[in-house]
Amino acid sequence: MDVPGLLSNGKFKRQMQYRSQEQLSKYFERVLNTKSSCFADVTLKCGGVSIPAHKIILSARSPVFAAMFANPMKESRENEVDITDIDESVLRALLLFMYTGKTSDLTVSSAADLFFGADKYQLPGLKTACSYFLKDSMSPQSVWRILAIGDLHDRELKSFAVEYICNKYDEFSVLENMQEWKALRRERPDLAIDVLVSWIKSREQKKKRKKPKRS
Repeated sequence: MDVPGLLSNGKFKRQMQYRSQEQLSKYFERVLNTKSSCFADVTLKCGGVSIPAHKIILSARSPVFAAMFANPMKESRENEVDITDIDESVLRALLLFMYTGKTSDLTVSSAADLFFGADKYQLPGLKTACSYFLKDSMSPQSVWRILAIGDLHDRELKSFAVEYICNKYDEFSVLENMQEWKALRRERPDLAIDVLVSWIKSREQKKKRKKPKRS
């Protein structure tokens, strides 16, 4: 077998690289899930549960953890991190991504929660994955939560949700009678105004496109 010839083949190289990445991902997932807490040097506490982890991996993946462990903070001295603003399931999904680059099976709800965690711990790859999933899952039911997530954490995702609403509802009478719209006006009046302004501009642009040009 001509090994040098095989190695010079681009397809073969890509296959070998993919297999190596898959194997590496499996090894790190094993490290994350091992019951013996293989050489863990920090404990993440969330929802009454303690999850062993490894500072070097968390620091390499997240600038937030890197800063936390590099400075003489409580977390660095005591080797414990209290995480109170995300659920245990979301934390485990974050860890899975940080250790393996994988995402667990997503739903709109879990992707929205994970998007928040990815934004907090500065994981752009995970944010992108969640954003793609949320856009692909956009529906009249899900758009309102996606809109709120985008408004807080990602301008591009917010714009996508606003555009969906503008294209979906041609008549404002339909929109204003929706419970989701009423809740948005009540709970986030500033965001409701943003949507309304965009909706009005969208209607004006459609009218201009339909208006016949003068010869």
